[in-house]
Amino acid sequence: MTKQMIDLAHLEKYVSDDVTLRDEILAIFVEQIHALLSQFEAQQDDESWKNTAHTLKGASRGVGAWKIGDLCEQAEKIIGDDSAKEEAREAFLVSLRQLATATIEECQRLKEPVIA
Repeated sequence: MTKQMIDLAHLEKYVSDDVTLRDEILAIFVEQIHALLSQFEAQQDDESWKNTAHTLKGASRGVGAWKIGDLCEQAEKIIGDDSAKEEAREAFLVSLRQLATATIEECQRLKEPVIA
């Protein structure tokens, strides 16, 4: 079994057994992932890059998607005049897309009705 992408215990603190609210929050989070992924480009200026990473970090940590949040925290530091910056950003984007795919899939599984 793979490790969870969403910390349900963390999310439960905010939804208190309200499955509808949980599903709404996860749907909004999935929309945020898609929107922010489309903004990320290795060639972005530093301020835009850092802001996009920071926004996704906050959204991820809000729902308990710790892996994405931690990765985005690292991405916030890929700025400056480093000649390897673009290569580091490309590697980050590969990792982020993989984590995002797994996280989105988990969000969709969580929203599927459980048949008894």
